[in-house]
Amino acid sequence: MEGFYSRKFLGVLSVERLLWAALVIAGVFMFLRYKTVPSLEQDSIIVTDTSGVQHKLAELTSGSTVVHFYASWCGPCLRELPEIKAFMETPLGRQINFVFITEDRADQVKTFHDRYGFNIYRVNKLKDANVYSIPVTYLLNEKHEIVKSDLGSWDWNQENLKNEISTLIK
Repeated sequence: MEGFYSRKFLGVLSVERLLWAALVIAGVFMFLRYKTVPSLEQDSIIVTDTSGVQHKLAELTSGSTVVHFYASWCGPCLRELPEIKAFMETPLGRQINFVFITEDRADQVKTFHDRYGFNIYRVNKLKDANVYSIPVTYLLNEKHEIVKSDLGSWDWNQENLKNEISTLIK
């Protein structure tokens, strides 16, 4: 009998180890998918403007551009939008092209456009743009190259960010 229980105990341990290994692998996968900044495939991301016209994202990123993915249900996004609006109204902010992208419904986009005056574009699903976590923001130079990108809110009053943006403006 003693041998039976020890074999059974070892079987439980191996199943437990397999479960832990599966959890670790799932955790790494989730971290890599949702906590890393996705690539920005500007030629393959199709967005729709408020008039219903479709564009490739690459068509909208002329000059130095900030591309910002957000949603109306996202708390950090909502806290950040007034800061972005204030930054856009500064002399430095007026020299940058801003592109806002969301999966919100057309009526929600209109509400945000009326409130903030942003050029907002829609995608059917953010995951179609390879975006799985928001807010995510990209700073692009004139060659459409990503200079800075990050998940989460940016501090639009931070001097380092202002310096990075001012180096892009010629």
